[in-house]
Amino acid sequence: MRHTNLAVAASVSLALLVGAEPALRAQRPVGDKEIMAYLNQVVTWYRDVGAAIQAPTASRDVPIADALRRSTTEALRLAFDFARAQAAIPEAAPGAMVGPPDPRSRNLARAASVAQQRVADVQAELDEVARRRQSAPAADLPLLEAQRGELASELNFALARRDALRNLVGFFSAPGEEGLSARLTDLERTVPEAARPRKGAAAAAAGTAPEIRDFHPESAGIVSLTTRILSLSRAMGDLDRLVRETDALRQANQAIRTPMRKAVQDVTAQEDAVASAADTADADVLAVQKQALDDLTARFKQLTGASAPLGEQIAQIAASRAQLVEWRHALESDYRAALRYLLVRLGMLLAVIAVIFALSELWRRATLRYVQDMRRRRQVLLLRRVVVGCLVALFVVLSFVTEFGSLATVAGISAAGLAVALQSVLLSVVAYFFLVGRWGVRIGDRVTIGGVTGEVVDIGLFRLYLMELGGADLTRPTGRIVVFPNAVFFQPSAVFKQLPGVEYGWRTMTVTLGEAADYHAVEGRVLSAVERVYAEYQDAVERQHKTALSSMNVHAPVPRPESRVRPVEGGLQVTIRYPVEFSRAEETEDSVTRAVVEEIDRDPKLRRADGSAPKVETQAG
Repeated sequence: MRHTNLAVAASVSLALLVGAEPALRAQRPVGDKEIMAYLNQVVTWYRDVGAAIQAPTASRDVPIADALRRSTTEALRLAFDFARAQAAIPEAAPGAMVGPPDPRSRNLARAASVAQQRVADVQAELDEVARRRQSAPAADLPLLEAQRGELASELNFALARRDALRNLVGFFSAPGEEGLSARLTDLERTVPEAARPRKGAAAAAAGTAPEIRDFHPESAGIVSLTTRILSLSRAMGDLDRLVRETDALRQANQAIRTPMRKAVQDVTAQEDAVASAADTADADVLAVQKQALDDLTARFKQLTGASAPLGEQIAQIAASRAQLVEWRHALESDYRAALRYLLVRLGMLLAVIAVIFALSELWRRATLRYVQDMRRRRQVLLLRRVVVGCLVALFVVLSFVTEFGSLATVAGISAAGLAVALQSVLLSVVAYFFLVGRWGVRIGDRVTIGGVTGEVVDIGLFRLYLMELGGADLTRPTGRIVVFPNAVFFQPSAVFKQLPGVEYGWRTMTVTLGEAADYHAVEGRVLSAVERVYAEYQDAVERQHKTALSSMNVHAPVPRPESRVRPVEGGLQVTIRYPVEFSRAEETEDSVTRAVVEEIDRDPKLRRADGSAPKVETQAG
């Protein structure tokens, strides 16, 4: 009966072992394609997050960015730890009965991992020597140079050894195609952060965070606020995309952990089945049970060693997501503050412009109502346009500009350049206000500028327009418009202008007498002839004279004809000066000349000794 029980126990144990053997010798719980796809997803997520945290927008975001960098880097390294642990599990064709892992493959994989770590260590030492060379004294440079050469040779050998072992691992892992370990190594080379650095190297790699100037929306201009809002909106969109990408990665982690948990549960169930089998005294059965338990233990350690990084990684992914959400909330707070200040700025600008235009309209209406002089009204309205334009430009600039110190510097340099380039234009603008002053030029005035005499037809902010006058007496329009820049007011050549309200000028008549002529009679008769003609428009001239005196604090005699006598070669010359209205200058000159000639013809005593008439000439001035 005892032998029967032993036989039954042995058969049960063998049956359990036969049932457990496919699980013990099963391939990796997760296929190589799934592992590489998951790793690529992790690497893409890590790079996307790294691109987002390169430039924090505020100093408050620096701790969040640092924590996010640490958590994402740790999640990346844990993903590679999981993949390396999976690569250590032997792969077999489906349905094949394979035994324990090939010691040669396992040793090669371990040697390849050690070689990869050796490459990283030598590279770190080489970087440290290069860093020390930059600040080392001249006496230490030969030793450092020798160390650098030795480390470079050592690095070359380590790279060659790593590549050779990686090729062998790929050959033994999957004949005819690249193995998982080789693909992991290739992928890890593209992401140097995936390798866990030594403590010293990690400390050396830690750098100082860049200095960040915080944005102050309360002192920013419209342009800066608009740029800030757009950049924050773009950054929030990037963080939302990263949150979705993190959620997808967490789901992928859960999906890849499911077969790992199932494999661990299967191994645990098999171990319980073997351990609960009836005890037996049969040495062969006990040996088989021991081998089965040892295999299950090794399998259990492999599976738990591979699944543990995934469990830790899910915690790092959750921490990264929380940091992304926190960062997103911080950016949203900045976005709302910037938007609020932008709306306030725009509202204030619109309100100020509305007030300026309202005051401008009141100014215009008051000018039209209370300023009756057209010239003065035109000047006041022009001044209104200048003031309103300057005020609007000033408030627009103040609303759009943030850095007033930089603005002052740029404005000073720009003003100096513009002053040189637009010197004539600026002088014309300044001269305009002199020209329209109390004793300035009005439309209709007769002026002489640069030898050109004409009537003013228009006065612009930059130019002065004259209707040229010609003829012997400069009273006839030539049909040409002469344009002068207002800056001519500051030129050395004089600007001659008729007195305000005075529309008359002077003409000079000369009568040349012989030595025997009676100059007293000639002077008296000629002067009386001129006075008779002048009496016809004397009232108009005296009225204009009074108007001119009323606008000046000076005294001037009433204009009237006057005579002078001076000796000339061969006789005497009588000069008669008399005022003439510009509007009837030619008519008056003709009348005066006729009257003088008639006087000379009526009295023979006025002729020269030889009987010829005196020489009569008339000219302006």
